[in-house]
Amino acid sequence: MIKFFRHIRKSLLMENKTGKYFKYAIGETVLVVIGILIALQINNWNEKQKDIEKEQQILNSLKEEFIQNINELEFDHELNLNCIDALKVLLNFDTSSNFETRTIDSLIGRAYNFATFDPRLGVINDLNSSGNLELIRDPKLRYALNQWTGELNDYKEDIIIRREYWIKNYSPLVNKYIPLRNTDQFIDRTDYTRNFKVNNRQIPKSNYIEFLTNIETDGALFDYYLNQSFVTINEDNILSFLEKTIKLIEANIEDD
Repeated sequence: MIKFFRHIRKSLLMENKTGKYFKYAIGETVLVVIGILIALQINNWNEKQKDIEKEQQILNSLKEEFIQNINELEFDHELNLNCIDALKVLLNFDTSSNFETRTIDSLIGRAYNFATFDPRLGVINDLNSSGNLELIRDPKLRYALNQWTGELNDYKEDIIIRREYWIKNYSPLVNKYIPLRNTDQFIDRTDYTRNFKVNNRQIPKSNYIEFLTNIETDGALFDYYLNQSFVTINEDNILSFLEKTIKLIEANIEDD
């Protein structure tokens, strides 16, 4: 093609057709520029398509990760609500009633059976570290994803407070009156398996009554109830955030 244009220019010069030569040269330049612009546009379109394909891969990975987080959080949240229900019964328990000690063992076991949500953050951490978050075109979704790890901060603080309180305050108080081993059979969850059976230790019923009527126990139960309540409130907020965000993710996934 270049040889062809060069041949035409040479013929025009040899024939002394300078005016036509300049017009042709200008036309040739315009065609070259147009060609370059078209090539750049095609290249830009190809790059944009690659970015869109990569964005779609990211969105599908995010969807999978968020679904896993929702499932795990719902599982943990149910355990924590069950824990709160047991604490409510213990706080209002009537020791003058004709109760069986295993009832208290059961309630303490349920109260001990709390859970901590451990979110999967592999995809979102990779997005933040690689800068690929900018590939997501929807500004609302991009903003929500930027807020995700921040949503966990309050929750992390509350679970630390709850665990430390249990270890330092509540658990020693229970052990003072009632063997924790007696509660093991009532800790029922799929992620806790036993390789052997823990036999109960028989103690007087008076230990249970003293445990429930003790002022220190009452305060410890109530503090633990408050700590667990703050955890479940944060879980509700996180679950709501995850459900709203996954709707945004699904809205941005294009059908094949």
